[in-house]
Amino acid sequence: MGQGVDLSEQRGPLAQRHPWETARAEVVVGTLRRVELQRPRILDIGCGDGFLLEQLCRRLGCASAVGQDIHLSEQQAEQLSRPGLRFVRRLETIEGERFDLMLLLDVLEHVQEPQELLERARRLHLAPGGRVLISVPAFQGLFSDHDRALHHFRRYSRQQISDVALASGLKVQASGYWFSSLLLPRALTVVKEKLLPVQRSKTLGVGAWRAPAWATRALHHALCFDQRITEWAQERAGLVIPGLSAWLLCSE
Repeated sequence: MGQGVDLSEQRGPLAQRHPWETARAEVVVGTLRRVELQRPRILDIGCGDGFLLEQLCRRLGCASAVGQDIHLSEQQAEQLSRPGLRFVRRLETIEGERFDLMLLLDVLEHVQEPQELLERARRLHLAPGGRVLISVPAFQGLFSDHDRALHHFRRYSRQQISDVALASGLKVQASGYWFSSLLLPRALTVVKEKLLPVQRSKTLGVGAWRAPAWATRALHHALCFDQRITEWAQERAGLVIPGLSAWLLCSE
């Protein structure tokens, strides 16, 4: 899955957002509120259609923000941009600009050499004292047709993605998993694909969501509640509950 809607998942205008997408936005906002960055300059690498970045700008406030995605056309980038919020296709466009907060959410699984991308982004674009929030699909054993359709190279455990971050020159300040309730459905999907390979789904995930509004709201709230339990267990009891995504909050 991509930031907002991964542009490879988007199939024309969306009637509504996938509840995974909206719930993840809530989780990211909550995580960054605890960091207490004051009007940060934000760089969202792999921003998709910009949904999450717009949420952050509106709800957290930022001095300026840039969303980058190689799948944006020049026309899309121009249409999405507005004062204080810019969209670009390539990082070379913003050479020399530095940011207080960098996001790489569901990005590194698309990259054959993730350490190289992360190290370059840190070296060229992270301001002194800046933070980096990373998320990736969790657990290689859950690699499925969905991953193949989205051109993922791999999935990661929390330790594996931490090792990538450390090797790129970052320090891991906090880490964990998101959305434990989605592990079993994904595991069942993987089992079904192995047993019935000729019946593999051709949908590409969040961009294909067409459920009624009431179902979308219900699943959104269920996922948010799921994550509150995960966070409570980790913060109060030191218990790290596995989930469908692994995440890191890093600094230099």
